[in-house]
Amino acid sequence: MKATKRDIRQGLEAIKKVAVDAFEQNDLTRSLKFIRAYVDIAGQFNFEYSDLEMELLLSAIAKKRIKTEAWDAEEGHWLFYDDFCTSYVLGLQWLEALASSGKEILYITTRDLDRKSRHKYIYDSAEQYSNVHCVVVPQGETLRRAQDVYNEIARFKPSKVILHKSPALSVVNFVLPVLPESVKKYIINLSDQTFWYGSQVIDYCLEFRDFGASVSLQRRGLKKEQLLMVPFYPADDGIPFAGFPPECTDDKLIVFSGGDYYKTLDEGRTYWRLVKRLLDTYPQIVFLFATKNIPEGDAEIKRFIADNNFEDRFLYIKFRPDINQVFEHCDIYMGTCPTSGSLMSQLAALHSKPILQYYAPGTPDDETEQAICINTHFPISCYTEEAFLAEADRLIVDLQYRRSQGEQLRKAMMQKEQFNQLALKTIESNQTQINFQEIEINYDDLDKRWYYLEKAGYIHSIPYIYSLLGPKECLKKAPSIFFKKNLKRIINE
Repeated sequence: MKATKRDIRQGLEAIKKVAVDAFEQNDLTRSLKFIRAYVDIAGQFNFEYSDLEMELLLSAIAKKRIKTEAWDAEEGHWLFYDDFCTSYVLGLQWLEALASSGKEILYITTRDLDRKSRHKYIYDSAEQYSNVHCVVVPQGETLRRAQDVYNEIARFKPSKVILHKSPALSVVNFVLPVLPESVKKYIINLSDQTFWYGSQVIDYCLEFRDFGASVSLQRRGLKKEQLLMVPFYPADDGIPFAGFPPECTDDKLIVFSGGDYYKTLDEGRTYWRLVKRLLDTYPQIVFLFATKNIPEGDAEIKRFIADNNFEDRFLYIKFRPDINQVFEHCDIYMGTCPTSGSLMSQLAALHSKPILQYYAPGTPDDETEQAICINTHFPISCYTEEAFLAEADRLIVDLQYRRSQGEQLRKAMMQKEQFNQLALKTIESNQTQINFQEIEINYDDLDKRWYYLEKAGYIHSIPYIYSLLGPKECLKKAPSIFFKKNLKRIINE
């Protein structure tokens, strides 16, 4: 049986209760387990975007376990904390902007750095600047690592801490509550559409679009003066081109698409219908699709190919580290729907590739224009399938139009020098340099979109929550989940 929204909310409350109980019993290992589980589930469904009780629990653990010392912040010292340490997010952009300030910058990450792997680009960038110093926190138990992070921060004595953190539970979540009040804390709101920890212990939230700023204002408990708009630009990391499949011959038109697989899912299978329509109508197209490999998605994509005899025309290229070069060598980028991706759209613009984007009417987080149209404003997205197909036809048939649209996108987007100046002025002044427009968001529609992943079987909340709580705790704190998990056994008895 599928979990209802009520079941999921009940399960989250049960997990929260166990986390609090474990803390009160001084079982921090168990408490951390349930704190981590809470954010994992909350971030799957996003019925809420923050939770005050969980934030207070994180702060209580930090104040109990992290050994602190008195220190005065040094104005010329800024710290950049990075959970990702890859060129695929915004680490390079922010590191280079902060380095250009002339301040002493400490770059600290909890990821294992390796010059021979994807992390080499962080090293290469950092080494260009004499004022940037790197610290890697060794692997180990969460709270021990949090202590290590605190110790590094206390030694460096920064006046500002800029956080490039994961929406999941991060080591730094146990450090922020114990930093001196004089240290200003900024979070780069990468995942503005999801639940994350930290909203109650930051001073400022660095937003990139009206949607995220509106969610922060309406659902995260942040004040308008805490929201600083800093639209970003995509980085070209220089990874060499790994090539395309042999089906991508010179006489073919290459349409590329991709992103997280869940972004292509809705009840009407809209994205996949549109892809099929394009391939059925235009025999010159070869369609490339890139995403992280997940079992359900992998099977469905292969079934889509087989059912439509697209073996030579829809090519599933999975995850591509050379994503910049994939964009450079394609002809058109098709955005995902019902949910698109800002960074993917920006990469298309960076490489002067036109964007074919469909949003259902009333989509609350349509973002393509917000992500790209910084210097000039013009329409990109289509809000009817008829308009989408008409734009597709023009892009596919008219080479001159295709090139012109791509060139317009590149000119419209945020440029590196612009970003550096904007980021530094914003951080230095603690005032937004770009005003945002608060928008009315239909959160019920968003809830339905996220819940569809459970309804359609991509997420299995009942067995996960049941196994996490165990039978006794589940029966006591989440009885609807207990009975749904054991319904067959109960009936047979």
